[in-house]
Amino acid sequence: MRKIDIQEPASETDRQLLRRLADDYYGTFLVRVIEGVVHNLNSPLQVLYIRSEQLEQGLQQLRDTLQSEALPEAEELVGRMEEKVKAISTKLDDLNAQLMHLTSDLIAERHSEIGDVEINRVIKDSLFLLNADMFFKHKVKKTLRLDRNLPVLTGRKTDFCIIVLNLIQNALEAMVDAQDKNLTIETSGQDDKVIIRIQDTGCGIPEQDREHIYDVSFTTRKWAADKGKPGLGLGLSLICFLLEDYNGTIACESVAGKTVFTVKIPCRVK
Repeated sequence: MRKIDIQEPASETDRQLLRRLADDYYGTFLVRVIEGVVHNLNSPLQVLYIRSEQLEQGLQQLRDTLQSEALPEAEELVGRMEEKVKAISTKLDDLNAQLMHLTSDLIAERHSEIGDVEINRVIKDSLFLLNADMFFKHKVKKTLRLDRNLPVLTGRKTDFCIIVLNLIQNALEAMVDAQDKNLTIETSGQDDKVIIRIQDTGCGIPEQDREHIYDVSFTTRKWAADKGKPGLGLGLSLICFLLEDYNGTIACESVAGKTVFTVKIPCRVK
């Protein structure tokens, strides 16, 4: 497995382009997430609608049974109604958690200032956002190995969210046609650095492309273009640009069926 390190820093023109992209990326991604959340509301709302109808029918049956003084049947009806009420409460709690997390944390943090950042929290938030994508939620097996004793980083949380989201998105795109779709995310601490490893079981990066993957506007996303979603080739360039501000590094190891991106970020900006 050949290792490819980050290329030379972006030019000033590229930096201006990438800064504008970074400023817009998180907000654009949130719009996509909100669209996904709204779409996904359909299923739990249908469940709530059906359960409420069943509850109304059960209440009528309970009234009829109580009038006939058939107490064992009434107890059975009460048990079934309790199960339906629990199902409704569970769905409501799930919807409330998603909406609260979206509105109170993620949207508010769109313009986050420099402060302490916990990478494990960033990863969990990113996975929450990606659950709006049905391919990610239902087709991809996720394995998390997160070091609970990671040092805290200093920076903008949104910058680190963009880094993690882009790497995971790249991994998902590489696994679209893979038979086994396994995403592994690991964190660890070493020499006052936080290390993030994101591994996929996708198609790998062709050898002829490996020296150019960090170049601005370079993309191998032919599958996206086929689906009307042309790749802009800015994801890895954007990651490199953001890592420059944190003295971070990125490296890639890739063969067919396995690609690993490793990001290392010092705990303090020098």
